[in-house]
Amino acid sequence: MKQTARNLTAAVLVMAVSAYWFVESDGFRQLSRLFPRFISAVVFILAAVLAVLTFLGKGPVIRMSEGNPESRHLRSGTLIAVLVVWTALIPLLGLLTSSVLGVTAIGVLTFRAHIGTQRAILIAVAVVVAFYLLFAVALNVPFPRGILI
Repeated sequence: MKQTARNLTAAVLVMAVSAYWFVESDGFRQLSRLFPRFISAVVFILAAVLAVLTFLGKGPVIRMSEGNPESRHLRSGTLIAVLVVWTALIPLLGLLTSSVLGVTAIGVLTFRAHIGTQRAILIAVAVVVAFYLLFAVALNVPFPRGILI
């Protein structure tokens, strides 16, 4: 698959998922739907920008990582598995705890000990905690709570 096709496929899929979550949040309470709608809208817009840039011939070029295709597919599959486990842990551990664990696991798998990995993971975890505190404390949006938080 060529880079243009990969970009457009990714853009369409991400836009579809974002639209689904935007519509799905309609069943949430008024303040509870603010967060998923905001994130869905931002992700949808970014995917649309990717599609437009690709059509204009200025889309990003993703270089395949080193290694044989089997190891790349294994890493991609592992990332998908982490996302599934992350989602499954939300009812058990709560949104904050499972999100911190999920973001950390994805950071470790993605960066694989490159320079700045620890700092990037700490920044990502800080952003997750900041968003959680903004919506849970400041805006009083109830999130799923688990045995830890």
